[in-house]
Amino acid sequence: MKSSRKTWWIGISVFIFVAANSLLLYFDSQQKVERKSFVSEWSGTFISDLEETIELRGVFSSADASPVYFDEQTGAFQEFSVEVGDEVNEGDELYSYEVVDYEAQSTELEQTAAKIQSEIDAIDTYVSELENYTIEEESSNDTSFNPFGELEEEEDLENELEETAEENSTVEAELLKEEAIAAQEKERSQKEAELTMVEDQLNELTSIGQTITVTSAIDGFVTERSENLQSPLLTLSSAELKVEGEVNEEDHKVIEEDMEARIMTDDLDDVELTGTIDQLASVSEHAHVDKVSQYPFEIALTDIDDKVKTGYHADVEVVTDQSLEAVTAFEETLVTDKNLYAWEMTNEGILRKRTLETGLQEDDKIEIIDGLDYPAQLAKERKDQFQNGTIFITPIDSQNLKYKEIFQNFSAQMKENILLGLLNR
Repeated sequence: MKSSRKTWWIGISVFIFVAANSLLLYFDSQQKVERKSFVSEWSGTFISDLEETIELRGVFSSADASPVYFDEQTGAFQEFSVEVGDEVNEGDELYSYEVVDYEAQSTELEQTAAKIQSEIDAIDTYVSELENYTIEEESSNDTSFNPFGELEEEEDLENELEETAEENSTVEAELLKEEAIAAQEKERSQKEAELTMVEDQLNELTSIGQTITVTSAIDGFVTERSENLQSPLLTLSSAELKVEGEVNEEDHKVIEEDMEARIMTDDLDDVELTGTIDQLASVSEHAHVDKVSQYPFEIALTDIDDKVKTGYHADVEVVTDQSLEAVTAFEETLVTDKNLYAWEMTNEGILRKRTLETGLQEDDKIEIIDGLDYPAQLAKERKDQFQNGTIFITPIDSQNLKYKEIFQNFSAQMKENILLGLLNR
């Protein structure tokens, strides 16, 4: 009986003690009672490159399709030299025909050759002016030299470069300049191939007489052949590839031309290509009130692998936004209340509540725009576990403790204290 009453009183005493201390802490508005926060788990901020992507599906196709024509007024068709599916190289024979009017055909070929040569000369002049063009001069409002006046088709590029220079974006303007030069050099190569083809026809006409063989101006494949000689007589698809597909209306609002893309080919795990959104249709080809609208897109590839062929399907990741070398934290260390915040473990041993401004999120990583720096240690909170401004303590990491050194120091300190005690007496 006495034992049970004693146990009862002990239980009541413990309850009163706990309740009194809890009330004391609860009503301690002036923070007179020292508080501590026990942190069992934590992680730090780190530097990372973050990006947001949209996943699409695409298929590889030829980047360019070149029609080949035959004018029945120039002569009588003789025969094809290629079939559908054949691979052709620049200069390979495509078809032949017999000339009706030798003099007229010869004159036409000479005029065509002269026209192509003048176009090549104009491209050379334009490229030379581009190479000598200095972006800094344009940005300082020096309008005495304008390298864009020679070719009318380059007016859009002129305006774009001028706007870029006005915004002091010299690097971007230089990139535009390099892209313009590369595009002109590519066009020059095509014109040279056309000139070679015409000159070959002219030489053949001069040496043989009435028969002309038409050759290919590009490297590629024969994809169409008109057996009834309707135009176009042949269609040649270039060996260069692009990726095309469709994007739904929701993703269409986010994706823009010139965005970077990564392409992973089906069943070719070791092949990953890169490119940019080259074309994005602004109008859906098949709009329907009961169906999601789809918008065609094309990706220009910056690299290619010989394993990839026309018709192969692929997964596409379009990078819609990115932040390089961003201060980053794991999502589990951030707490959502009215505002997003985190508990920072400062070097002074104090726990501080930091309100955050965040940016991009990739998986469980979140960009910290404002509120934390790198490096910073962040405590992982269980609900209402921590208080701002309190001292924090962490568990002892027994694996890193050097017990031998601890007891050696303890023994030496103990001897020193005993000797001091004896001397004082």
